[in-house]
Amino acid sequence: MSGVSLILTLRQPPPGRISLFGLTPDRLAGKAPVEIERLPLAWGAHGLPVGELFRVRGSADMQWVFEGNCSRFSDLGGGMRQGEIEVAGDAGEFVGRDMVGGRIAVRGSVGRFAACGLAGGELQIDGNAGERLGAALPWLAAGMRGGRVIVAGSVGERCGDKLRRGEIFIGGNAGAFCATRMVAGTIAVAGRIGPHAGYGMRRGTLLLLGAEYSPPPTFMETAMTADAYLCLLWRDWLARPASAAFAGFALRAMAGEGRVRRWMGDVGSDGRGEVFAFGG
Repeated sequence: MSGVSLILTLRQPPPGRISLFGLTPDRLAGKAPVEIERLPLAWGAHGLPVGELFRVRGSADMQWVFEGNCSRFSDLGGGMRQGEIEVAGDAGEFVGRDMVGGRIAVRGSVGRFAACGLAGGELQIDGNAGERLGAALPWLAAGMRGGRVIVAGSVGERCGDKLRRGEIFIGGNAGAFCATRMVAGTIAVAGRIGPHAGYGMRRGTLLLLGAEYSPPPTFMETAMTADAYLCLLWRDWLARPASAAFAGFALRAMAGEGRVRRWMGDVGSDGRGEVFAFGG
């Protein structure tokens, strides 16, 4: 990240799971490092100041870097509306929760429920993501509502459960129940897909770029009638590449390489979801 303004370096691991919700560039722009270090983080009866866990240096502008292993913190970048955050390592659960805009780049892996409630902006994960990426919290009716998530590695179970809008790109494998109960949006998986993908799907699109698909009995294979849609999708991927792998696939698809199969379902729900599988 060029032009970094604020660096938060981990002094010591937290005593337990601590939320960083609201510790974002847009909310703290213009504050001095010493002011940020005095801010309380919820822990016990009195909380812990940021400065007890992080050494803060630089100026609080719209570009931040977290240095150190942040896997024991939750909600990193939560609620962010604008700005950029880079995590030079792993991050914990709920990364980007309820994010509205801006960009988060994690140079390692993340825990469960990353991008839950995401409504805008972009989350990029260079490693793997835990279960329920972009999914709805158990007590909510909808998961991710917009924006874009790019995972270079693999993801756990129930990725995109109840996805309402937005795009999720997975460069590796996806666990069981991927794209279940989807309402809208797009999920693309470059690697293998776990069992029960698309179960309860109402609408939306699941793109399987390299995986064999065993559809549930409530999915019906249909004639391939979405050439115009796919062509527009490939052009969008090339204009805004999710990764070199996805851009390369778009180029091959536009050249007519590979066979495409299409299923509609889940007829047990609304039945208008689409699953595309691209053969070699």
